Amino acid sequence: MYSIASLTILAPPQVVEGLVVLTTLWCCQYVISRVRAIAPIAEAESGAVRTRPTTFIGKAVTPIHGLASYIPSITYVLCVTGNLFTQPAWMQRMSLPNDYFQYETKVVLRIAACALSFVLFRFVGRAYMHIGNQWSAIGVHIIFIICVFRISSG
Repeated sequence: MYSIASLTILAPPQVVEGLVVLTTLWCCQYVISRVRAIAPIAEAESGAVRTRPTTFIGKAVTPIHGLASYIPSITYVLCVTGNLFTQPAWMQRMSLPNDYFQYETKVVLRIAACALSFVLFRFVGRAYMHIGNQWSAIGVHIIFIICVFRISSG
């Protein structure tokens, strides 16, 4: 139980990890749905992408690159969910040092990051609609990696 500004928050570690997992899943779903909505509009406005890779290596690397952008998020969701909503020991060992804040402060920061991610992704979705035919899938992958990886890393 935590008290912040005279408000009591009941948040065992599993609840916070569950919130982060749900936020990560929502972000994945939101990005995929936005890509599905924006890609046809961009293609209709500017035509098909003309710079697709033509070499064997280019054709092999492009889908791998796209899939690799989802690996950190998928790994986090599967490992934390499979470990009963606690980060596995190997994941905790690989995280950045976190001696700067007390546990309660970390909980508040993670909850705030989850809440802010909803606002951020709505803004990003509107930005993609605004750029129209200048849209590129690589931009989606880069922003997705940055946002989701920062949220999920403890």
